[in-house]
Amino acid sequence: MGFESIEFRGEESSPDFSELLSELKTDGCNLLITGEVSERVSTRATRMLLGDPAADRKRILVLTDSTTRQAEPCLPTGVRLDSAGVWIIDQRSDERSISVDAKVGDVELPPRQRSGNDLWDVAEEATLAISFFDTTTDGLEPARLRLSVDSLSFLAEEHTRMEFECFLRMLTAMIRGVRGMGHYHLPMADDDTLVKRIGPLFDARIELRQRDGLVPEQRWHVPAHDRSTNWVRL
Repeated sequence: MGFESIEFRGEESSPDFSELLSELKTDGCNLLITGEVSERVSTRATRMLLGDPAADRKRILVLTDSTTRQAEPCLPTGVRLDSAGVWIIDQRSDERSISVDAKVGDVELPPRQRSGNDLWDVAEEATLAISFFDTTTDGLEPARLRLSVDSLSFLAEEHTRMEFECFLRMLTAMIRGVRGMGHYHLPMADDDTLVKRIGPLFDARIELRQRDGLVPEQRWHVPAHDRSTNWVRL
């Protein structure tokens, strides 16, 4: 589904959703994905947010609660794990599936090293991937880099509040720094306490739902404008 049918609710006319989306893509943004939905629905949202398969995107998948073997369905149709511009960080298996871009020329990447702290290990790997793509493209164009984190709930449970929020601030700042688009799954109700606590760190939330017998749906919440959209098909 495209974004054409998404509109803000209410009578206010400015800004409209298409203008806001264009601004987010131009400046770089981070999106929090909420809603108690199935893995299939979350995967569908990830495919959408990782961008048009025909476009030259740089895609980083951070897997905290799944493994590389489960990652390919998250990629847009026609994009594979070994496609150019794809970088997988598999924290559970302690693996790095490197973009084929990184296997040519004089690029030499350091081996993965575990510090014993999942947050810092993920941050280090994500920094390496973002820096690699930014350097090898002589500066990433807006929205060219897409990052997906499959589940924040595991990281939130395993670490202190200060560590977790510091990690989020670091990673979201890096994404904005290269004008990329990051999205982070938190499979909880949109009004959950944790969502309310970390929500201000993100530019918008995308709430997912699937009612019995119906197609999955999404709606956006944009705190900076105190606006929410209508529910539309995902």
